[in-house]
Amino acid sequence: MAISNRGGLGPRFRGLWCSTALSDTGNGIFLVGATLFAIRTWESPALAGLLFTLATIPWLVAAIPAGIVVDRMEAHRVIQVANLARAATMLAVGVVSATGHISAVVLAVAVFASGVLQTFVDGAAEALVPELVARERLSDANGALSVSTRVFYQFLGPPIAGLAYALWPSAAALLSSTLCGLSTLCIAAVRQPWPHRRGARGKIDIRSGLRVVGRNRTLKAAIAISGLTSIANGSYLTAFAVYANSGTGLGLTPAAYGVLTGLVGAGAGVGACLTSRAERLFGEVATMRLTRLGWALLFLSPLLRSPWLIAPVMVVGSAFGAMWAVQAMNLRQRATSPGQRAQVLGVFRALAYGATPLGSLTATTFQNTVSSQLLLCAAAALTAATVALVPSSESLRSETHRTDLT
Repeated sequence: MAISNRGGLGPRFRGLWCSTALSDTGNGIFLVGATLFAIRTWESPALAGLLFTLATIPWLVAAIPAGIVVDRMEAHRVIQVANLARAATMLAVGVVSATGHISAVVLAVAVFASGVLQTFVDGAAEALVPELVARERLSDANGALSVSTRVFYQFLGPPIAGLAYALWPSAAALLSSTLCGLSTLCIAAVRQPWPHRRGARGKIDIRSGLRVVGRNRTLKAAIAISGLTSIANGSYLTAFAVYANSGTGLGLTPAAYGVLTGLVGAGAGVGACLTSRAERLFGEVATMRLTRLGWALLFLSPLLRSPWLIAPVMVVGSAFGAMWAVQAMNLRQRATSPGQRAQVLGVFRALAYGATPLGSLTATTFQNTVSSQLLLCAAAALTAATVALVPSSESLRSETHRTDLT
């Protein structure tokens, strides 16, 4: 397949990006709208917490099977089918809630189903990128997809959900259904037969992605870095929530806490956009090391005490730290053949999402025996230590060359 490497990223990638942006926005609206429904309609914060959990559990249980399906089918059709199914699920919730017959069980099942379908969409989108853009443009393309998640899912989705719920409680689900439906039109621009998927009907082996990771030193290093960073991040999120809102800590108002939390996502979005420029300026391996120090800086930022000092450090730290997400996508795509990419992503996501609760549990366990400041320092130290796991330039070249020969 001929891929242009000049100018923009091409109309097919733009179709993928628009589809991702619309579906990510719809997903963000739906999840926040569902939690608002749980809190305002049934006055159940516990159900709201359960809904957030149900939205992430699919990455633990469905990511690897979803990767197998994606790698055996045409990825753009997987996105179309999954988003149509999400649109139907969200539409059903909107209609049922409008009639007043919605139940907590129905809402929980819908959120979980949407999360399962998200594993298919994300796996297919990442698998498509190397087939739509030239290898030297992977950082640009993956950065654009990362921005879609950061900006549309984390920033546009929640406030739109709040506004929609205020106008009419069922509006959030109906709007999210419309956006997921529209996303299927955008992905139609990506239509292209993928030769490696024709006739891929052999025996299904759920361990295939694990074996690919196990044979590749670069992938093993990347997944170790991601897993340890997820543990540190889980610990940081728990410790920062306590430290920021307690009278003996920062004593922030809810608004100030929300702003600081949002700045992390804003910085991450900027970092995703600048990843390719950072690699050209510092080199790929040096940028990987900077991402480790970026997250460590973010985890230490609350110790500055003043929100006016914390805010810019958070933005800078998250900007450099988030570049790792783009670089990890680059590594996975370069180090795997086309029929393996979604499965390897499934392994990454399953282990990374599984590691985050470990950090939260650790921080919760020690919260009453050690200070929040010490937990923040421990999270920063763990992340900084992953600098030692960053692959060398020679390792990156050798693994990529070996993949090119297969």
